[in-house]
Amino acid sequence: MQFDLLSLKLFIAVCEHRSIARAAEVEHIAASAVSKRMSDMEKRIGSPLFHRSNRGLELTSAAHALLRHAHIVMRDLMQMERELVDHAKGMRGQIRLHASVSTIVQYLSNDLRDFLALHPAIRIDLEEGLSREVCRAVSENAADIGIFGGPLLFPDLRILPYRSDHLMVLMPADHPLCGAEKLTFAEIARYDLVGPQTGSYLDSLVMRAGAELSQPLRLRIRVNGFEPARSMVEAGLGIALVPELHAARYTEGGQVVAVPLDEPWALRHWKICTRDAASLPPPVQVLVQHLTTRGTA
Repeated sequence: MQFDLLSLKLFIAVCEHRSIARAAEVEHIAASAVSKRMSDMEKRIGSPLFHRSNRGLELTSAAHALLRHAHIVMRDLMQMERELVDHAKGMRGQIRLHASVSTIVQYLSNDLRDFLALHPAIRIDLEEGLSREVCRAVSENAADIGIFGGPLLFPDLRILPYRSDHLMVLMPADHPLCGAEKLTFAEIARYDLVGPQTGSYLDSLVMRAGAELSQPLRLRIRVNGFEPARSMVEAGLGIALVPELHAARYTEGGQVVAVPLDEPWALRHWKICTRDAASLPPPVQVLVQHLTTRGTA
């Protein structure tokens, strides 16, 4: 028993519209041609597919069974076509992406979700790391794309803009500085600080700013990540610097408050680094384009 794809497509249309005339109109084919194909299908399976009623065509049990399988066939055919198109365009493969954890949490989760929805045949191997480690991985061809902050220490790499965030001062709700509209780093440096991970982009900013002060920084504890930083602040162990998106979420419970950091370096710029564009596989080029577009949107 054999069925051609056009007949299955027309059969699905007839079932959906409960009318041969309407199905023919939607599919831009003569109604007589649709009727002939439905008749041929009934002869082939040896059972009627439709009963006529005042409400239009009613599906028989045979039609319901055939419709279920026809949907599967057409779905698999569409999937096959998408995958073949992906192959033809080079849109199938593995992408090695290394990024700062801050960008993973704030931006990449949504950006990659949307990208993979558009390119389901592509797989991404995402690894977090410090900015300098991210750039080194790209330079040494251990990663295809890197997302980092701070200066680029590898001149062989290409840089593109990605996203920006603004740092906020996170502190307990009863802290002496909690009523300020904005704070400079010198103002918060008089108090205990929850320091960022050593070697991170934020750490380099804090250490550079601290070097310009007359007193040493009171780094009571260092943590890796903004969630641990929030926990330390809630426990009263000091003040922390966190991105605005994190701060908005952390302050919902009322235990901590966030005040804008009034420093030029409080606006952090995240960048994308890759090797020479001409050497990148097509899937990597498409992801780079996607990320730069999302970042400037």
